[in-house]
Amino acid sequence: MNAPLERTPYPVARLLDGQARAILFDAAKCIGCRQCVEACKDWNDLPRGDTGRIGGTTWLTIEPPVMEGQSSVWGRNSCMHCQFPLCAAVCPVEAITKYEEGPVVIDPARCIGCGFCIEACPWQVIGRNRAGGKARKCTLCQDRLAGGVSPFCVSACPAGALEFGLLEEVRAQARQRAAANGATVYGGNEAGGTQVLHVLNRTPAEHGLAAVAAQRFPPHRVGLGAILRMLFGASGGLSGKWRALGNALRKPWRLKYRYWPGRGG
Repeated sequence: MNAPLERTPYPVARLLDGQARAILFDAAKCIGCRQCVEACKDWNDLPRGDTGRIGGTTWLTIEPPVMEGQSSVWGRNSCMHCQFPLCAAVCPVEAITKYEEGPVVIDPARCIGCGFCIEACPWQVIGRNRAGGKARKCTLCQDRLAGGVSPFCVSACPAGALEFGLLEEVRAQARQRAAANGATVYGGNEAGGTQVLHVLNRTPAEHGLAAVAAQRFPPHRVGLGAILRMLFGASGGLSGKWRALGNALRKPWRLKYRYWPGRGG
């Protein structure tokens, strides 16, 4: 981790054995069938449909949003499960946990719907629950991982475009594939490193991916409006605001991640 446990700007926990894992997406093998998208929806009890845009009911998309076979290049868009998750660092109530095995997970019971994580995410892949307005996103199938099983999207891919394993092994495999095919690896350095690695045969933009700096906790887009809504609006109610205030008083050093973008870590 990036600092001693007591100074980590978000909760850290362990699911299984503490060994870091990662997903590998090979764009050259993807056929755009979106079986991974539907599998994600099924496993997480999300409604079918609306598969073209990330949101509260769609946690994984395949880019571009056209029919299978109608594109010469495909890309995966979902939470990258950063090793140094900015979304968790800016959360005022510590509702987001980084697990040692990889998952970055939002606790809906603790989330107050302030939207800081949504605005801060470098990939803009966090949505809202339509009913309560709370943040939602891919969990890397933490429930499956806790039982030693790979994420459901990986299991569902019929083309072998998705694989899952120990982070260092996945990194080595990604480098080998990239070198053999004249491709590049995306996700290894962005935002300080992620646990979803992509082997890309085109530019990140052509695969529908954002250009993200290698800096840990890169500058974010949590604006004054979001801060004022959290402080004075209905978000989270009085209990949520009280928890946010208590957390700020107990751990004032965390505030730099939230209010001074790019200065954390």
